[in-house]
Amino acid sequence: CSHPPRALNNSSENKAKGNSSDIDFFVLTMEEPPRDAAGEAAEDQESGTRLVGDDEIMEMEIPKVMSNEAVKMSGVTFAADGHSRGADHTLRSQDTNTTIAGRKINRHDVKNVFLDSNTTGIVTPDQIVRIKRMHDRISDGVIWDFNYSCLLTVASVVAGIGLATDSATTVISSMLLSPLMGPVVGMSYGLIVWDLPLIKRSAKTELLSLAYCIIFGLIIGGCCFWTRMAKVWPTAEMENRATRSTFLSGIPIAFFSGLGVALSVLDDQTSSLVGVAISASLLPPAVNCGILWVMAMVKDEDWNDFDFQNLITGEDVDVDKKTNYSAMGIYSLLLTIANIVMVALGATLMFRIKEVLPVKKTVFWEDLKIARRIYKGRALNSESGEALTVEQAGILPSGRQVV
Repeated sequence: CSHPPRALNNSSENKAKGNSSDIDFFVLTMEEPPRDAAGEAAEDQESGTRLVGDDEIMEMEIPKVMSNEAVKMSGVTFAADGHSRGADHTLRSQDTNTTIAGRKINRHDVKNVFLDSNTTGIVTPDQIVRIKRMHDRISDGVIWDFNYSCLLTVASVVAGIGLATDSATTVISSMLLSPLMGPVVGMSYGLIVWDLPLIKRSAKTELLSLAYCIIFGLIIGGCCFWTRMAKVWPTAEMENRATRSTFLSGIPIAFFSGLGVALSVLDDQTSSLVGVAISASLLPPAVNCGILWVMAMVKDEDWNDFDFQNLITGEDVDVDKKTNYSAMGIYSLLLTIANIVMVALGATLMFRIKEVLPVKKTVFWEDLKIARRIYKGRALNSESGEALTVEQAGILPSGRQVV
């Protein structure tokens, strides 16, 4: 044979024709096959493979479940996700900095972003190591441990002081100290790979953190309401997080910040993550809510003055006319909740977009698909060809690595 075999992934072709298959297969093509004396196509009696002429291509289906030895003997390099790669584009699983070259995006790629992925594929030991590392990195930001509680306490105090003294610099500092982005990323990642325990734990941590910040706001408000400083409340920093217009404008800001969160986390772009933390502003509105509610109790305000219909059609809080601390506190709380939800949705969408679209990316984005297969029970062991469970892969449902 004058030309070496080349491998093509036939799963995309099958999908284009409307044929669905849980397990993809490879098509091994060989150009310029041997011919018999008559110039006609010859047939190998032992293998049953039909050898055709120069103008045709020999095809034979090779199961996707192959051992590492079989892959090496075939002379074809298969990537972890089932796609073939040439010698210059081989995905080296142990190299986490490996980038995958992209191609032109077509309408089918865009459509696949919104379609459920239920394919079955092989998983190699190197991929499992990478997935463990990715899970541990994300799940570490969800765990309520000593470091998390200390950062949350420090950020809440700094935010409260900044809001009470009308210091924008201090408030921004609290955003950088805040660990609230960790559980949000955990929820988004859990939704992508369908790790339900991780989703539940992330949501629980985020809700407890939200209550924690409100309590610290109540404490700071209770310590300061009798001082001369409280006579100028609400400060400009308080007002900026306690109006209807701020709430509505914060929704798109939080969503697009979520898009940046996903890129920053998996691509290790720390500088971008700093900007996202400032733009999302998850912690200060929660602390602001507690401070304003203390003032509402001190002023003995009527808590029924707030009308939820005002969120869409009503008027903003007019602090010049009459300060309604209870309504401002509710707006601050709603702003916090909206920020959390929209950041999570934006991050989830970006995780999916960059996973599916054929753009240049690191190998971690390809691992999202592999992790989903493991958690959905659609992963196959690369050595035995048997189904691979989460326990067999050594990854706990919460994302923690088995020791």
